[in-house]
Amino acid sequence: MNQAGPLWSSLEIVKLIVQGITPILILLLGLYVNRALKKFEHFQWRNQKVIEKRLQIFDELAPHLNDLLCYFTYVGCWKDLAPLQVIKLKRTLDKQIFLAAPLFSPKFFSACATFMNLCYETYTGWGRDARLRTKSERRQQAVENWETPWNGMFSDSPSDPNQIREAYQEIMKCFSGDIGLVDPSVHLQTGRIPANIR
Repeated sequence: MNQAGPLWSSLEIVKLIVQGITPILILLLGLYVNRALKKFEHFQWRNQKVIEKRLQIFDELAPHLNDLLCYFTYVGCWKDLAPLQVIKLKRTLDKQIFLAAPLFSPKFFSACATFMNLCYETYTGWGRDARLRTKSERRQQAVENWETPWNGMFSDSPSDPNQIREAYQEIMKCFSGDIGLVDPSVHLQTGRIPANIR
């Protein structure tokens, strides 16, 4: 009897310890799950706010980027934009893109830089504006009130309109991918470039 007594007491003690630890473990597990759920909810809330901000930035940037696409590929509203407007548009876009960069992927920022470099020749001299990397001949023929000072606003090394269109499509793919609305691999159509550009 002496041997069974201590064995029984040890089992009872272990049983009591397990019964005492179980609620503590359940409590700790509950706290862990609750904390994980709160983190997840915060993560979702933050992502929602970032997407909302990205959509707002898209609403601000997209019309200006589209104006550049039209101007440099001779489609849509290209005749409505004077060269000086297009040069001023660079300053607006540069500011918006640099401010938006932290909210988008590096690929988006890189795509914007490529597009802008195809549209504008920069560093043309101290205090001088960027020049438009497009030809002026057809523009002079199409615009009724062409002003002579505009001739100096064009670069001697124009970009290929097809490259500009491809760079624009890349920006739109990055926008779509960063916002999560469209598969970034989807090819976006931007229209046909006139064949008689000079």
